[in-house]
Amino acid sequence: MSVSFRSVSGRLLCLAGLCAALAACNDKDKQADLNALDARLTNGAGAGGLAPQSDAEREAQQAAGGRIDPAPAAIASADVGGSATLGELARRKAVRGGTAGPAAAAAGGSCASSVDYGNEWAARMPAPFRLYPRARLAEAAGNQTDRCKLRVISFSTDVPLDRVLAYYFTQARRAGYDSEHLLVREEHQLGGTKGDLAYVVFARPGAGGRTDVDVVANVE
Repeated sequence: MSVSFRSVSGRLLCLAGLCAALAACNDKDKQADLNALDARLTNGAGAGGLAPQSDAEREAQQAAGGRIDPAPAAIASADVGGSATLGELARRKAVRGGTAGPAAAAAGGSCASSVDYGNEWAARMPAPFRLYPRARLAEAAGNQTDRCKLRVISFSTDVPLDRVLAYYFTQARRAGYDSEHLLVREEHQLGGTKGDLAYVVFARPGAGGRTDVDVVANVE
């Protein structure tokens, strides 16, 4: 079974709507949104978060510090495409704060065209966005230069799509990232930033009831 990036640059595309939504938030609005989100997190989850339903989910719960909360509900969106790369997403956040960090140099897609392939890149993902427990790695790529520090993994798992998103949402929130969840056709796209850092999780139904996932992130 093979899960492809469709194209490396394609998998690095952020939704323009996601970028705009993130760029529109100032720190005060962001904190208000987080407070509102916290108030909604008990919907569909008990006091201890989502109850694991498989060994993979139990391992994911351990990796997430003992609790996994559901991701926010998806906002339906048109397939906007565009040229906003992961670096551009981080650059917009950086510019809003009056700084231009290393991720800003990745804007424009040049980093996406210069990645190297190899399973070793999976081990070099940022900690919150590493391979889901017991998932089948299909492909990994990345680069590590002064200008480009991207990481990409593609995998499939028997764990339901909403549980996979909940895991990465919880991990991202614990690590200090904000998050936005969009539904573009049949693909869920969960992404956010922390300063100059950014991530996007692309998840969709796969063959045989599995979940196919691509995770894209940059590192400092």
